[in-house]
Amino acid sequence: MAAKVPGERIAIESEKDLKKHAVSILRRINEDERGGLLFLINPVFALEEAGFDLSDEMRRHILHGLRYGARAKARIAELNKALADVAGRPIDALSDEQVARLLFEDLGIPVPEPAAARAAGKAGAAGPLPPIDDGLLEALKGRHKVIPKLIELRRHLKGGWRFVDRETYEKVRGGASVTLLRRVRFRKQSRKP
Repeated sequence: MAAKVPGERIAIESEKDLKKHAVSILRRINEDERGGLLFLINPVFALEEAGFDLSDEMRRHILHGLRYGARAKARIAELNKALADVAGRPIDALSDEQVARLLFEDLGIPVPEPAAARAAGKAGAAGPLPPIDDGLLEALKGRHKVIPKLIELRRHLKGGWRFVDRETYEKVRGGASVTLLRRVRFRKQSRKP
């Protein structure tokens, strides 16, 4: 986006703030010819560059909300809760270590032979925990009621729209073309009563 930031910086700390400043957001993003494209590849970076200060909670909310959509977000929350209820604590479903500890230590599910052999080769001080992959989880599917939910949750979390990292964002901002899109404009849609 352009180096100049229009107006003063605006703090966005809640969804209410986001809605309140929607017109300013659209105006500021659209002031730059490539602003819409930059917003699509990483909305948090584009908003911050356009003069909006986002709380950590809003950064997560924006990225998560745009990445998954309402239905997927609701299902992810439901699956996360089910997993946390079984574990007695929140579990990062994409963390091999946390998932392995839940399955093989907390729930006491026996480690399948091939996975046990792989883990023995990588044994650490705490003991051998096998790496978690889709094949291993599928093999364990009938061992506990939480495993199908864990599989579904991991699929949701690995899917969805991916936003670029800072380095790629800066390259595109500088003029690099990483997509067929050259320009994107946003407009506020009027709601009919």
